[in-house]
Amino acid sequence: MKKTIQKTPRKTSRQTAPSTTLSPQSTEPIFRYWAWIFLAWSLYRYFFKLPETVDEFVAKPLVFTLPLLWYVTSKERQPLSSIGLHTENLKEGITGGLIVGAALVVEGLILNLLKYGSITVHSIDAVTMYGLGGLAILTLATSFTEELLCRGFLYDRLNRVIKSSVASALISAVLFTAYHLPILVMMHKFTGTTLVIFLSSTMILGTINGIVYGQTKSLVGPILIHFLWNMAVALLL
Repeated sequence: MKKTIQKTPRKTSRQTAPSTTLSPQSTEPIFRYWAWIFLAWSLYRYFFKLPETVDEFVAKPLVFTLPLLWYVTSKERQPLSSIGLHTENLKEGITGGLIVGAALVVEGLILNLLKYGSITVHSIDAVTMYGLGGLAILTLATSFTEELLCRGFLYDRLNRVIKSSVASALISAVLFTAYHLPILVMMHKFTGTTLVIFLSSTMILGTINGIVYGQTKSLVGPILIHFLWNMAVALLL
């Protein structure tokens, strides 16, 4: 009588690699990350009053950019392209950024004309210290760091959860606007109507950039819009 021999499946030590697909189920981690960055930035603004060059080229990369790159690659285990660091849709981004940015500059010129009676360009401290080219470099630096965080990360992650580009643009714009409170309140000491105007214009800028990013899937557009608007505000308003 033959005995039936059952073969026991051989165990293997090889484990299935964890999935790198990001499928967030809640907005809670997004808001928690935003809150930590907001706290760090508020403390910096409260305790340090350093030149703009330090703010834009040292402080913001340390507070905004480096933690974000670590969080995306180490915690989320996502490629940097997931926060807009890629060259896809470059043409769409440039086109959308220039069209919307130019419209905002024209708006700035009209407001300047209504306010002063003729086109008047201001010579702000940054222009006096660094020249127009230096101001442009500073503005481009802040446009990149803020758009990477607020559109590349916050807008994108919110949109993955709530599945609404408009709602994601509005919420990320509120979070973007909040990042400006420390400098407006602690450094510039804005209050009342002036504070409301600056916060409102920042909110509008953030919402527009969220919509543009959602349509073009490129950070180039929001960065261009941010750059052109900041330059218009600095020189015209």
